[in-house]
Amino acid sequence: MNIIRKRSCFGLVALAAITLTGCGGSGSNSPEEGMGVFNLSVSDGGIEDAAKVCIKFDGVQLKKADEDAPIDIIFGENESQVVNLLANQGANSQPIITNEQVPAGNYEWIRLMVDASKGNNAGLGDADPTDPACLADDGSYLLTETGMHYSLFIPSGDQSGLKLIKDINIPVNASGDYTAEWDLGKSFIAPPGLAPDAIMKPVVKLVANNEVGTLVGQVADNLVLADSCDDTFAPKVYVFDDGVTPNPIDYPPEVEDPAMPFVPDPNDPVATGLVEQQMDNDTMPYRYSIGFLLAGDYEVAFTCDGETFVPELGEAATIAIGAVEEINFGDLPTTE
Repeated sequence: MNIIRKRSCFGLVALAAITLTGCGGSGSNSPEEGMGVFNLSVSDGGIEDAAKVCIKFDGVQLKKADEDAPIDIIFGENESQVVNLLANQGANSQPIITNEQVPAGNYEWIRLMVDASKGNNAGLGDADPTDPACLADDGSYLLTETGMHYSLFIPSGDQSGLKLIKDINIPVNASGDYTAEWDLGKSFIAPPGLAPDAIMKPVVKLVANNEVGTLVGQVADNLVLADSCDDTFAPKVYVFDDGVTPNPIDYPPEVEDPAMPFVPDPNDPVATGLVEQQMDNDTMPYRYSIGFLLAGDYEVAFTCDGETFVPELGEAATIAIGAVEEINFGDLPTTE
């Protein structure tokens, strides 16, 4: 892959370029003096009714704490990274930058350069909801399970991209490995008059891979098959900060100023995971997986109705770095 990389004090539209050759990066696993390695992947918590959510990345900017100008990592022509987020749920992720050499040190933020423009009719040629592959030449789009297309756009995204503020450390002669975890359930607004476009207001957190763990578990069949689990609501597991009682989810209204950034409520869940049937020998239990949770204590709850949130009682969970914590819901069949 060809990577165009330079320090820039100009906008995205005014990049003069130096081309370096490598697969997803500079092509060398041995950092030069004063350099480190930056790795970036993307993952998703899942969303109901969607068959695929294809996001096209044209590059990334990194802003060093002690410098005014960011470093631009721009993918070469015809080599943008197109990721189906729904194929990278739970603890799964897909790299978009691998072994990219950057100056070692502390960084203040990264900016994802997402191709998400209004009116570009992205995804119209994608006619197969069962095929997880995305169209490589289109912009970002969503395809529903029934075959409906939505071309995704980020207000002012062409100029500013998607900025993620976090203390980022790239060590000397070592790698800094990070994942951008998307919460798709809060990321879309589709006013009726806007079709076939939909507004993408991404809710994304950036985590260091050496600071996170994974939560998994099983949900009893009778809970998933209850009356509250109908076509209106999808069964999900919600993760709240320690001390927060599971509460109704305040979904973004359809009518709001798309230019305003999403401001999370401290009582909102920090992560969600879809509960889906998975093949296990000759059975099809309902399971969930939530990855990239920062180490710490949480309250975890299952419900099919996030608007009223019944039941309200959660289960305590402690996430350890690099570990997998299991929390089950309901009376599960015993295994011999």
